Amino acid sequence: MRQPIIYTILFIVLTATGCSFIASANEEPGEKDENLSIYEISMETDIDEDEEYYITAHYPQTPNNQIDQTIIDYVNKQKAYFKQESYQRNQQKNGGEVHELHIDFEVIHQDQRFFVVRFLETLDIGRDKMMTSQTIMNFDKKNGKALKVEELFKDDVYYVDRLHEWTKDQLAESGKENTSLYENLEAKSEVYENIAITDKGLMVFLEDPAHHSDTRVTIGKGKISHLIRSEYEEALVKAKENVSERTAEHKELGESNVDFSLDKKLHNEKKKVALTFDDGPHPEVTRKILDLLDKYHAKASFFMIGKRVGFYPDVAREVSERGHEIGNHTWDHSRLERLSEEEVEQQISSTQAILERVTGQNVNSLRMPFGNIPSVPYKGKLDTVPWTIHSEKWEDQEPLTVAQDILSQVEDGSIIMLHDLQNSTVETTDILLRRLSSEGYQVVPVGVLMEEKESRSVLD
Repeated sequence: MRQPIIYTILFIVLTATGCSFIASANEEPGEKDENLSIYEISMETDIDEDEEYYITAHYPQTPNNQIDQTIIDYVNKQKAYFKQESYQRNQQKNGGEVHELHIDFEVIHQDQRFFVVRFLETLDIGRDKMMTSQTIMNFDKKNGKALKVEELFKDDVYYVDRLHEWTKDQLAESGKENTSLYENLEAKSEVYENIAITDKGLMVFLEDPAHHSDTRVTIGKGKISHLIRSEYEEALVKAKENVSERTAEHKELGESNVDFSLDKKLHNEKKKVALTFDDGPHPEVTRKILDLLDKYHAKASFFMIGKRVGFYPDVAREVSERGHEIGNHTWDHSRLERLSEEEVEQQISSTQAILERVTGQNVNSLRMPFGNIPSVPYKGKLDTVPWTIHSEKWEDQEPLTVAQDILSQVEDGSIIMLHDLQNSTVETTDILLRRLSSEGYQVVPVGVLMEEKESRSVLD
């Protein structure tokens, strides 16, 4: 009796396996390769302020978890190294110095197979000059792996000599054969470690000490295709110009209809406070805050980072359209104290341009990153906006604790600083608005508050 049962079970197993095979054979070729698509890139910003250091880290995030984790690991490694160096430096100097780590990025290229991002690290730990470096990551979307330079080339090819030869040819063609960069260029692997895959071929990043910058040299597909490993060669040759860094499709809105002048409010004796939000916009957190402000009939001020506006123009536009004030928070949240006058101006003017183009508002206010004063006086026309209340260590505390700390200090005319990058700010804002409303405060944009203070001082 056992044999028929065994045959029956065997038949069922074989039938199920066959059906599975047929189903797999009938799948569309691209159905399983969800990673092999053009990624929608989002931008994350981590800002950390301590008594002895400032950290600002901008980095991209993708739909690929493995790529994202590699990037996050890189950022955390940079932070850990910086904190250690900062601590050791202050131990040697008996404290007193404030250091900075700034990480920025650009997406060099992406297509169906590759995602390429370049990070620029600026480290200021109180030495004679800042330390700058770069890290280029070429990701294979097929497995989410960051490729080392040597992994791009065939095993039997000594790629450094070939890259060196072609790079010098390109420099000569561009008229740089008489520069120190050309003359001092060596055929060493460390010289050719910063290489990016692009739609045109391989882009070599060369450090140019004479100009405190890097020089980019592109070696075309035709030259390098036969040196590339077979699993990458076809993808590289077929690569089309796709998405580089995500840019905003700016919409000209003309002049904003939002008026932040005092109008009839000068005679309103109700107590007023200003809620200000730094470091956005954020595609989710900022919109949740906007909904809360609508719920309590409040208006606020949003000091935005220019680079984030470029990633999330629709959110910035919505802030303006819902009646809130837009302020300038520089392009990438660098500590202005270490920048030249020209660099400070560029940080502010670039942000001003994108804010006014995207939102249609006439932006009049500026908040310095970390409340830091530039090494050279800012000569622009924007009003520099301080704050009077900021809960210390707010990142590590519960929203209720942060809100109670702020409410214990609030008074008529207070300017409260919050940040719209963290979800916890939503709950903090809800508690603040509920309590402020119940205590008879009117929440207004900081421009209204400052104009009223100025008018009162004139009358006095």
